[in-house]
Amino acid sequence: MKLPHLIFSTLIITTSPSFADNTIPGAPDWSTPARGVATEAHTTDIKLTLEGSSKQYTQAEIDDKFSAPDWFPQQHAPMPEIVQFGKKPKVWACASCHLASGFGHPESSTLAGLTESYMVQQLEAFASGQRIDYSGHMNRMAPLMTKQEMQAASKWFASLTPRSFITVKEVNTVPVTYVDSTRMRQVDLTKNTEEPIGNRIIEVAVDKEIIHKRSPYGQFISYVPQGSIERGQALVKTGNGKTIPCASCHGSDLTGSSIGPSLAGNFGIYTVRQLHGFKAGTRNSPQSAMMKPVVAGLNDNDIVDIAAYLSSLPIAK
Repeated sequence: MKLPHLIFSTLIITTSPSFADNTIPGAPDWSTPARGVATEAHTTDIKLTLEGSSKQYTQAEIDDKFSAPDWFPQQHAPMPEIVQFGKKPKVWACASCHLASGFGHPESSTLAGLTESYMVQQLEAFASGQRIDYSGHMNRMAPLMTKQEMQAASKWFASLTPRSFITVKEVNTVPVTYVDSTRMRQVDLTKNTEEPIGNRIIEVAVDKEIIHKRSPYGQFISYVPQGSIERGQALVKTGNGKTIPCASCHGSDLTGSSIGPSLAGNFGIYTVRQLHGFKAGTRNSPQSAMMKPVVAGLNDNDIVDIAAYLSSLPIAK
């Protein structure tokens, strides 16, 4: 009997192998998620669809790191080989993590809206070890990319149109969550309870089934502590006696300038990781030197507040 066109999923608690992550000293564990022990199993041989797309992929095809799903190919220029297919055996397709929109997920980063030159610089820093990726993936892959591949990938992602896809909510409590085997945080539906947010940023998908399909335009909720946006705004705009205004390098609307990348609308936990990386020296390229005095006077609360405010800003130019 032919099965209906559905995904069947169940929550399975398994013991997973240990994965070596790179430590970013000072960064909180929730901002550098290790692979979790809880994962969701899906049937892998049924063709899946996404609203508005004529494409169909099985879950196995969607999860293939060497063939990124492209649900809406008409919405962008053709992907370079390195972006769509990677380079076996070790360089994954760039779009398999950063998506065909460049929006990415909380455990990776948003590339749409960044400049080609900035992204090439970062790939070179990953390759040299001057910038450390907490997951280790970029430090493994970047040294195996040619200069031409770095330029092709960066030029393509720079051509994508940035747009807002994160809703920031100030809360006192958040749903209980877990980190799955892809390092993404998921709401634990088996508990259906909440816990204090504390000094954390908790980011989850609005519709995790769409995210599992690696939709390029999936929406996320970023839960942040009460009052963090206003406090972060003061730090970002004036420095509040602890740092310098971000607009001096990143543009008046914080969507980037000739010397600083876009900060607006990115995932909060990504921003937290990077600010701690500048403080700890795991971002240590020549381009990072300007950030060291900027972060020197910031404490953990300040970093969360800044990240919350930046996530709340519109990303579109």
